[in-house]
Amino acid sequence: MATLSRPLADPQLRRRLQRLARVVHGLILLGAVVFVGGALWCWSSPERALELLRRSGAETVQVGPQVQVMGALFTLIPMTVSLLAMWRLWGVFAEYARGRVFSQRALWCLRGFARWLMVDAFVSPVYGAALSVLGSWNNGPGRRTLALQVSSGDYIQLLFALVILAICSVMVEAARVAEDNEGFV
Repeated sequence: MATLSRPLADPQLRRRLQRLARVVHGLILLGAVVFVGGALWCWSSPERALELLRRSGAETVQVGPQVQVMGALFTLIPMTVSLLAMWRLWGVFAEYARGRVFSQRALWCLRGFARWLMVDAFVSPVYGAALSVLGSWNNGPGRRTLALQVSSGDYIQLLFALVILAICSVMVEAARVAEDNEGFV
């Protein structure tokens, strides 16, 4: 992957990117705390777990400790995907804060962020379906449900991930052309 590893020459742009990186890093930390804390909070109470399961499409009658534990374990999958996406985004903005917008690490992290977003777009409906089965498991045979819901948000997220992947490919090519042109000067 060809990249320009020199920091940006414009000090104003560099300062703006540093401020933006601090904001994004703060939002990533806040998001990680909210995701993890929210999942723990939801699954720690049968009432909150029941409400979450009902929103997934399950016709839940009761929520016991086994359902709470299984729900919390299922929640680890989308939570891990989201945290990995945020970790890649952290790397992108760490490079941007240093003024290295076309560095190999910045482009690698941007590509990784897009890929994790794409994975999340597929995991989200599957997670909802798993919750619907889990929520109706105690209802017994013939009364269990499987609700697969694909939202426009999942579609937009997939589309956004593909756009970022395309932009990343263009950025890699632009960096390669710029390096080739530097050789002529």
